Amino acid sequence: MKNLKKILAIILICLLSFALAACGSQPAQNNPPAQSGTQPAASAPAYPTKPMEMIIVWSAGGGSDLAARLMGDYAAKELGQSFVYQNVTGANGAIGWDQAANSPADGYTVANLTFDVLTNQAMGQTPIKYDDFDLIMQFTTQPVGVFVPGDSPYQTLDELLAAAKEKPETLQMGTTPLGGFFHQAAGLLEASADGAKFKYLPFKGSAEIIAALSGKHVDAGIQTLTGMEQHVENGSIRVLAILAEERSQLFPNTPTAKELGYDVAWESWRGFAVPKGTPEEVRAILEDAFKKAYDNPEFQQKAKEAGLDLYYRGAADFKTMLDEQYPNVEAVLKQLEFIK
Repeated sequence: MKNLKKILAIILICLLSFALAACGSQPAQNNPPAQSGTQPAASAPAYPTKPMEMIIVWSAGGGSDLAARLMGDYAAKELGQSFVYQNVTGANGAIGWDQAANSPADGYTVANLTFDVLTNQAMGQTPIKYDDFDLIMQFTTQPVGVFVPGDSPYQTLDELLAAAKEKPETLQMGTTPLGGFFHQAAGLLEASADGAKFKYLPFKGSAEIIAALSGKHVDAGIQTLTGMEQHVENGSIRVLAILAEERSQLFPNTPTAKELGYDVAWESWRGFAVPKGTPEEVRAILEDAFKKAYDNPEFQQKAKEAGLDLYYRGAADFKTMLDEQYPNVEAVLKQLEFIK
């Protein structure tokens, strides 16, 4: 009997030992594992996942249109998605910029900005301001020249301005809409040649001005140099002067207006932007893609062949430049009595 009691005691002790061991091996239920102080990095946004739209506010076939499409094509290669180009013209670019600024701020609408976004704001022609966009980059400067039809009787800028003095508001000068960049350049030229006055014919964009010059529908025109080389080479159009600080590599034998005694240098630019409020990480992807496209040697060569005056500013520097240039645009428009 005693032996049986000893055996039962031993069994009971073993069972208690196993029970205690099992309890000690289980984790405390109220004490979850300590979390690491470093959280996993947020993954990059899945962008872009579909084609994007690029709004170009000038007419198809003009200098700004050609420049934007060339830059856009190379940026699209970096982004892995294509751009669908939309020419939304009218009101000196205001219609297209209004559409772009009011598009969803999701990175799928890119606007081609040019100088006249400042003009429109200064003249109060539209509620859209350059601050209604988040900037991506500037990629060109945009000098302009004074052009005439190939068989024009005016062989020099002096002769053209002398005729505009002798017969004020008779010679027809093709520009973009009144008060716009091209018109500003022509107005400054008039002001530098006391007494010269042109009759202005406003067009939607460069393509129409080129057609008017080639078709001899105007006596002269203010036009960007981009895309003009072929027309000058075939003799349908001639260039009399460049309205810039220095001669153009595209037309190295053509003098600047300053060389001829007219103190006029008025240059534009081209760039890209997205609607205000586009997520920072999406903007960063676009900025990186457009910069890589700009640096692509193949793009650089094609831009040179197209006569583009390349000049890069990133988003921050582009914004600084616009902040500095806007008061100058206001001053010129006041000088020309477009605004008070």
